[in-house]
Amino acid sequence: MIEYEVYDWNSLINKEARSCLQSDIRLLIDNGQYWKNSPRYQTDVNVFGLPGEHWVNIKMAFVWSCFAYIKSDVQIKGIKSWSYMTSLEYTVEDRDNLWHTHERPGSRVVSGVYYLNVPKGVDEVTSGTEFSPNGPMAEEHRFFVPAKTGCWAIWPGKSWHRPGILQSDEDRFIIAADMEF
Repeated sequence: MIEYEVYDWNSLINKEARSCLQSDIRLLIDNGQYWKNSPRYQTDVNVFGLPGEHWVNIKMAFVWSCFAYIKSDVQIKGIKSWSYMTSLEYTVEDRDNLWHTHERPGSRVVSGVYYLNVPKGVDEVTSGTEFSPNGPMAEEHRFFVPAKTGCWAIWPGKSWHRPGILQSDEDRFIIAADMEF
């Protein structure tokens, strides 16, 4: 089983801040700042570097969540962040091609997903993040971390995972990040 933790940041990053974050992400996508060889629409910029208090708060929430997860404050070697906007309206995904890890040889990495907007009426569990402890080819022991709006889910970067199942034409927004230490 993969060890993960969920940290609720709704008191710091409220509905208004989440709306600002979504607007900034939409602007990036409207400007074509997303990877063309990845699932649509994954931004190709370090979103934690964007201006505004809402971006500072989301970055600090990630760092604090990572420290809480590893139960120590550690020297950070680097942080990488991006966002992802998707829906059934414009995304047809081959889910088998979405499995990945964030492992970096010679480094320790913790990864996380912040559920910025989970469409109403979707199954919170299967719209979250799916994990496969024994690798992408092994179907046994797979499980989902539920998508909870306003929460960071944190896990070891070496863990095989993929986005949850799309279930709505409404946009699903996440912010994802890795912390190397």
